[in-house]
Amino acid sequence: MGRTGPSFRMLRDSVTVELGDFRRARRRRDQQVFERMMGMAREHASASAVAASIDPMDTIVLSILIEQQKQIDDLEEEKHAPSP
Repeated sequence: MGRTGPSFRMLRDSVTVELGDFRRARRRRDQQVFERMMGMAREHASASAVAASIDPMDTIVLSILIEQQKQIDDLEEEKHAPSP
């Protein structure tokens, strides 16, 4: 049996295209941040594909939140690390 619907990667790319006008309307720095955030979602494509029944935008946002939380955790660890 073949695939019955588009892959998560295809859906994610479709969402990215749909958000193109939103991205272009942003300031340059915001566009760069947007690109980094979509990159965060790409890093979680395999996990998101498993949750195929969930709206792709939900998995994109959750992927971004996970990556941002990891960055926050790293900063907290640096903040509380003993000074050399």
